[in-house]
This record gives sequence, structure tokens and C-alpha cells, in this order.
Amino acid sequence: MILVTEITYHIGIVGCGKMGNDLFEFFKGFDLHVTWVCKEEASVNDMQSTFCKNQTRALKYKLTDQEQYEFRLKNTTITTELNQLINCDLIIETITEDINLKRDLFRQLETIIPKDCIIASNTSSISPNRLFRKTLYPERCLGLHFFYPIKMKDFVEVNMADNTSEDTLETLKSFLRYVNKYALVLRGEEHFLINRIFLKMQAGCCRLVTEKGISYREIDKQVKAGLFPVGVFEFLDHVGIDVMLQSVKNYMSYESDPLFYQPMIDMLEAKITNGKFGKKTAAGFYDYTGKKDLAENKVTKKNDALLRQIENWFLDGVYYALSTSVCTKNELNKVVQDYMMAEKKPFDLAEEIGYTPK
Repeated sequence: MILVTEITYHIGIVGCGKMGNDLFEFFKGFDLHVTWVCKEEASVNDMQSTFCKNQTRALKYKLTDQEQYEFRLKNTTITTELNQLINCDLIIETITEDINLKRDLFRQLETIIPKDCIIASNTSSISPNRLFRKTLYPERCLGLHFFYPIKMKDFVEVNMADNTSEDTLETLKSFLRYVNKYALVLRGEEHFLINRIFLKMQAGCCRLVTEKGISYREIDKQVKAGLFPVGVFEFLDHVGIDVMLQSVKNYMSYESDPLFYQPMIDMLEAKITNGKFGKKTAAGFYDYTGKKDLAENKVTKKNDALLRQIENWFLDGVYYALSTSVCTKNELNKVVQDYMMAEKKPFDLAEEIGYTPK
């Protein structure tokens, strides 16, 4: 296991998508031995070249010193070979949200790494009990859900499987303290609590579109005017509509009223059928090709009744999270503001509008 009394952390990252890249960039700010495994040789060559150029530039402009420069060059490996992870204390998997691909990766890792190496998945929706069901050493496996962008988020969800040992948890908490992250430990029905806080609000907004005929642009304008700096449908585009769809389907195992979420699932499936996956394909609920959207210039009057309904769905999620006793009010205020960059704390908002917990 990681020795928390010394700076000897050897961290492995598997996957070179958005989260894998962001983890790598974040870990560069600490005295860590980092091995980053990516699938494509061409990607590895490009990333290795970029890394070396950035380190040389940082040294030239005195953003780092000679000692740190040499440490990072010596202790950073970017490769396609999983066997380069053999000395890791902790491996964080960030590949696509596909349970079979993840399980196949874990089987390969277990033939390489030492028995006391922790395997963590950055999955945002797959139950760790399902994900690690067939691993050889389930006591050292768990979910470790970082939020994007990592540098701007102070907390990490630690999603415990039933078989995850307390020793593994304590080791992870020590590591997260070292990288200045607060560990939000979640078990059983509490898994993925932060994303699920906003799920009812997102699903409710989809119902407003399909059942009430209110445009998603109108909803986003109201949300941005009175609740969050980013609209509900803008957020879905940013995350990726395919990622959101799979996540919502996975979250249904935790929800008591799955039919409430069906219009959201139908809407996301329709977008995917039409090849609209969000910002990454330059088309989702919005167009990202650079064309001017005249509808965005129209002035919208504040709709108090519409905003109040959206606020109530949002607070339903917040108060459910409070009922789990995982977080205090102060912690939830901090986490929600941190996650959505909201100006108002959720419990201040509840008092302001006279919200009654369900």
C-alpha cells in the first residue's frame, strides 16, 4: 500500500480521454510518480512530446526549478503498455463508460500489478458492486469519481463496493489529503450522490419540453438568470449526450420513480439517433459550429412560476442528499456551490422561496 509518511506515491492512469488527460495535468502539480497508459501509439508520441515541451518551457520561464524539472521528466511515463503499471500503488481507470470494457481491463491489470495495489474506477454511474464483481481481490477495488475540471473541484466521490476494505478506504483518504481533495465517502444507495442531486431537476426540465412545450432555450435562460451560470441543456451538451444517457440509465437502479425519468431518456436517445452527441460533435441541444443563433438574442422575461418549479426539483435532490446523512448542510452548501458554481447556497435558496422538504 501507499506509504503516507513518505512521498513515494506511484500513480497509474489508464485512458487518455478528457478525464484521463485532466487527471494527468492535475497530478503534475505534486511530487508523484505518474504512469499514463493510452491506447494509441500516435497519441502517446504526441502527448510525450507536448509534456516535454511544456516542462522545458516552464523551466525557461522560471515556473518551475531545475529539481522539479528533473523529477517530473524522470518520474513521468506515457506509454501504451499496461505492464508499465507494475510498480503502482494506485491505478485510476478512466476509459469509456462500458462495464465489459472496464472488467476486461481489470482482468488484465490483475495479472500485472502487485496484490496490494488499489484499483479505482473514475466511473460516474456504474455501481462498484457490479463493476468489481469478478475481480480477484475485491477488497482493494472501489470507485474514485473526480469531477471535471479537477483543479477547480475540491472534493472527490469515493464509491465503496460492499467488499472494499476499510484499509483500502483509509489509504485512499490519505492520498486524497495529499493532493488536497476532500473525500466524500459513499456506500450502497448513496453512490454517485452529487450527480444524482441534479438528476430530478434535469429530468423535470425534459418533461417541461415534451409535455408543456416549453423550449429548452427558454428553460436554460430562466436557469441562468436565477439559479446556475450554465443552463440545464447546455450542461447535458457539455458532458456529452451519450455519456448522460448511459449514466441516467445506470442511476435508475437507485431511483424509486423511474417513469419520471423516461422522457429524459427518450429525448437523449432521439439526439443520439440523429448523430447529436453534444459539444464534442458540435451539435446537441445547441449548435456549436460557430453559426450565430438568432434565438439567443431574444429578450426573455423572467418566469417566476417556471423557475420556482425548477428550483423545487433541484432542492428535492439536495434534501434527499441531506437525508442520507453523508453530508451536513455546510458540506452540501460547499459541494453544490463548488460543482455548479452557483451564487446562492442551496439551503439559503430553500429558505428564500419557502421550500418544504418532501
